[in-house]
Amino acid sequence: MVKISNIKIYENIEDDKIIDLVIKKYKINPSDISNWHIVKKSIDARKKDDVHYNYSINLELKNENKYKKFEKVTKKTLPNIEINNLDKKTPLIIGSGPSGLFAALTMVQNGLKPTVIEQGDAIEKRQEVVNNFRNNGKLNPLSNVQFGEGGAGTFSDGKLTTGIHSPFCSKVLQEFVNFGAPESTLYLAKPHIGTDNLINIIKNIREYIISKGGKFLFNTKAIDFNIKDNKIKSVICTNNGNIFELPATHVVLAIGHSARDTFFKLYEKGILMEKKNFSVGVRIEHLQDSINKAQYGTSTKLKLPPAEYKLAYHSKTGRSCYTFCMCPGGVVIASSSDKNTIVTNGMSNYLRDRQKC
Repeated sequence: MVKISNIKIYENIEDDKIIDLVIKKYKINPSDISNWHIVKKSIDARKKDDVHYNYSINLELKNENKYKKFEKVTKKTLPNIEINNLDKKTPLIIGSGPSGLFAALTMVQNGLKPTVIEQGDAIEKRQEVVNNFRNNGKLNPLSNVQFGEGGAGTFSDGKLTTGIHSPFCSKVLQEFVNFGAPESTLYLAKPHIGTDNLINIIKNIREYIISKGGKFLFNTKAIDFNIKDNKIKSVICTNNGNIFELPATHVVLAIGHSARDTFFKLYEKGILMEKKNFSVGVRIEHLQDSINKAQYGTSTKLKLPPAEYKLAYHSKTGRSCYTFCMCPGGVVIASSSDKNTIVTNGMSNYLRDRQKC
């Protein structure tokens, strides 16, 4: 496998046609290509009179010796997960947001059968609850834009970007594609899924976990923890007023930042926690056309996606101000999880075709 980087494209062509240009430019015999795929696709708009797409591709060649000028690719492998005494483990996951779902997915892929409890609704019902809040102002404190299957990110933009360089980043992207995300998720420089796609993808992940022996208990809230000899024994739960106990040898807390009552309970039980700095933000709307002109200029003939931006300011006092969670072509939505509070968020569908961001 070899890699060709910095392939500049100045015309509007489909991604699957890139190989034709590469063959011509680098004088590659088509019969030497066994397979190929795009590794990265980005937009270079640093010079407004030279806006272009930039591709990197991997090629599997039958005769690499003929193409020594290309960089060789080393295949990366994920760290191995070893589980001892598989049958004696009873894992319980609290929360079915991104962390909870991927914890459950990883467990079933390695032979475990976790139970996932979620105080909010399954995604199908949650969509109805959120729409009811938007249209009628009726808030359900247990199931809303922040709480429920898929977590707060479901009704957001579905951005899949990070500053870390973990080998598991590629696995996360691949799993999203496995469960219904577009193939381009694997190679776009700044991939996003969109709320409209996420709703179906989350359901597909849940159904796969159940098919492998996992369980989901929705509208089920953890209210206490039974700990003996510094080991978890069970979790006390409530569902529609009924209190019951779920045995557990291991518990994953994937509760999100807004599960304040659970944090109070953990503190009360003496669970070690560390404070972390947090940011207070405001939601700003721009016309998408204005951002497009600022980022792309007006001379390019390329069909480009809605533009986005990132700004940061760092003061000498150590404090900073920065942009985050931009939703190009999106809309500002009400996102409260408590009564008598006002919280907003941004949300984009996959096409990002709204006029504001």
